[in-house]
Amino acid sequence: MNVRDIVPEILLILLMAVSAIVVVSRLWQDAIISIGILLLILAFGGLILQVLIRLRRLEEQAIQRERMLRSNLEDLGRQLIAKQDLTSQTVIEAVESIKMRMYR
Repeated sequence: MNVRDIVPEILLILLMAVSAIVVVSRLWQDAIISIGILLLILAFGGLILQVLIRLRRLEEQAIQRERMLRSNLEDLGRQLIAKQDLTSQTVIEAVESIKMRMYR
């Protein structure tokens, strides 16, 4: 996962923090409350960002597992076809053997 993938989320978090500061400074005009709200909004945005990163990572892992399962199923299918061919060949040989014994 690249930083370029999460740039929109980072920009939205910064916008959310700046807008919270503007609203708080207009209403209460207290620097301590403004800084507290800024830190709260940034922490909340960071938490959301971590959740998004983990979700993307889980999505990538799910895609990899799906590919691996598909590959394993294809291999299993090929093995079953080979066993079926071997079994059918054995049955055909047994039938031919019985036919030859019957005609003697």
